[in-house]
Amino acid sequence: MEIASAASPSSSPANRPPLVILNPAANQGRMQRHRALVRQRAAAIGADYCETARPGEAEELARAAARQGRPIVIVGGDGSVHEAVNGILSSGQRVPLGIIAAGSGNDFACNTLGLPRRPEAAIEHAFDGKPRAVDAGQANERYFANSFSVGLDADIAAGARQLKKIPFMTGMRLYYSSTVRQLLLGYRQCPWLRFSLEPANLEAPPAETFRRYVLLAVTNGPTYGSGFRINPEADASDGLLDLCTIHYAPLGRALRLFPVVKRGQHASLPEVHFYRIQRLTIESRLPLNAQMDGEVFHGQRFEVTVLPQALLVRY
Repeated sequence: MEIASAASPSSSPANRPPLVILNPAANQGRMQRHRALVRQRAAAIGADYCETARPGEAEELARAAARQGRPIVIVGGDGSVHEAVNGILSSGQRVPLGIIAAGSGNDFACNTLGLPRRPEAAIEHAFDGKPRAVDAGQANERYFANSFSVGLDADIAAGARQLKKIPFMTGMRLYYSSTVRQLLLGYRQCPWLRFSLEPANLEAPPAETFRRYVLLAVTNGPTYGSGFRINPEADASDGLLDLCTIHYAPLGRALRLFPVVKRGQHASLPEVHFYRIQRLTIESRLPLNAQMDGEVFHGQRFEVTVLPQALLVRY
């Protein structure tokens, strides 16, 4: 970890500038421009600046800073934001978070919150924007800023992690390639699931019934997976999470539906149902992949809960 500190040792936690955390592996390591601009701003205001060297380090740094009551600025993609959010929400403190989108997807920062992609503008928002309360989610013991899902898309996220090693495989190209590969090679492994909702919905299937699904996707914002509009009406400030369920269909139909779902035009499809929820319980017949903000986890039972206005994000 590289650390550059310009803060006064006598400054108190209440008035110290933010801790700035940059992920040098974001955007396949092409971080030179972000690094130069962010370090310049950090030095100008006397902020502490550090770069992560391993997975999980941003979460540890964010947790320690939040426990001191310090604001945090994260520079990276959805995975970096995921770590920072877990650090903050597990700290027991509520501190402002600035986000400088620098990854391949940036769904939470750019598509959910509408933050700018251009580094100069993103830096202004992250350091000087007004903190606003937005919702977050929790799945079992972990937190998520933007998305949680099980099924085909979690397998796609797992595949995307492998494809990231290929040069120029980023953004929509990365997720599109992983999606096509999973549809062709792993689609018939779609899981048997059952779920229950709060508040209860009469259109939901009985909680005791296992059915085969392509995916169950819970989001805080309208997109995930680098722009897939899975829950087009989702609002990160409404105190609810949005759930999209897609029942299993033959592979040929699934291939035809893929671009429709990508564009967010799947509301009228018979396989698709939408719900707005406070709490969701998912059970699977077998252990399976789950993804939170693009990070892959494993399990067989998941308790998903909305955390209304749990985050303070600088806009």
